[in-house]
Amino acid sequence: MLRAKVRLTRSNQVTEMLRTSVRACAIAIFVMIGVASCDRKSGEAVVIGKEHIDAALPTAGTPNAKSEPGPDAQIRAMADDEITVDGYVMKPRVRGTGRDPRALSHEQWIVKVRMLGNGRTIQVPADQSKWEKLRENDRVKVSYRRGNYTGTVWAAEIE
Repeated sequence: MLRAKVRLTRSNQVTEMLRTSVRACAIAIFVMIGVASCDRKSGEAVVIGKEHIDAALPTAGTPNAKSEPGPDAQIRAMADDEITVDGYVMKPRVRGTGRDPRALSHEQWIVKVRMLGNGRTIQVPADQSKWEKLRENDRVKVSYRRGNYTGTVWAAEIE
């Protein structure tokens, strides 16, 4: 009787049922992933360092560039005039410039903090005005997200 009034065929009924249930399932899946995949943490931290990195210099793309080392690649010893910063090896005069391997397409103002509660060290991106106001040993409130599976810190910010 309802079908006669609304004039729904069997395929229209299935389509309408899927349209309403798929939307609800998609929202439920996104909420579950968001809740299960990370924890929002916050707490007091002490500033232990600040660093400014210029924007990367524009480079011409190399069509034959390889990101993976070849089978005959060898690990070389670090030279006396090189330093390592955040896992990157570079010359000291390159650090913080546009030739820094950590440089992105925009300038970066990074504040390195140590959380008082758990002793974890986090690098927090900040805007220029906040970066200029902060000094070493200042106490700040930091909020961040920590992945449940990997423990990776992301989306950190100074409040």
